[in-house]
Amino acid sequence: MRISNFQFLDKVSIGASTICAIHCAVLPILLAVFPSLSFLPSNDHLFHQALVFMIVPMSLLAGFSGCRKHKDKWVAGGIIAGLMILVVAAIFGHDLFGESGEKTATVLASVFLACAHWRNFLLCRKTDCNEDACHSH
Repeated sequence: MRISNFQFLDKVSIGASTICAIHCAVLPILLAVFPSLSFLPSNDHLFHQALVFMIVPMSLLAGFSGCRKHKDKWVAGGIIAGLMILVVAAIFGHDLFGESGEKTATVLASVFLACAHWRNFLLCRKTDCNEDACHSH
């Protein structure tokens, strides 16, 4: 079975969400344990914006163009919820929730996105979607 471009985007979106969650949750701990890692972007707002700039279009493309055949509401809901939380956390998170709240919201958004993309990937494989059958516009 050939993996379509949209299934590949689901996998890339899962990876990007995981990187985002690791960056927010684990990097501060690593910096405390290994201060020599301080050259890594730990609380850089530009880094968060770059991740969001990458994650939003990939998630929308993979989630909504990816295998429309299954029409699963949990995939759509998970992607919408995850992206909304992620964008709010990236833009207003520190002011609204404080530093720890921003990180919590970002990790929560990453979990929503990763789960939704994983479900989308599995449903696309199960329904044997291909680009001709599911992704035509």
